[in-house]
Amino acid sequence: MEEQRKKNNKMNEIKYPSVRTYYICFDNDRTEVKAYSWVDPNQVFDTIWIFDEFTDEEEWIKELAKWGITPEIDEKGNLIL
Repeated sequence: MEEQRKKNNKMNEIKYPSVRTYYICFDNDRTEVKAYSWVDPNQVFDTIWIFDEFTDEEEWIKELAKWGITPEIDEKGNLIL
């Protein structure tokens, strides 16, 4: 049981990507979207969830649409969650 807990608490990360990198986090069974956003080159993102990453915003939006999610972005380019 302890080994399973350690495995589930492993941190996954995106560190200082060379370009804006979009992500979608999933539960361990990939049956539920837990979070989505992006990481800019001056940022670090870490999570216990597994995630898919994209450098193409359109591909990220298409994948979110498959899950019934349409990201809302304000006039300043900020993601509204």
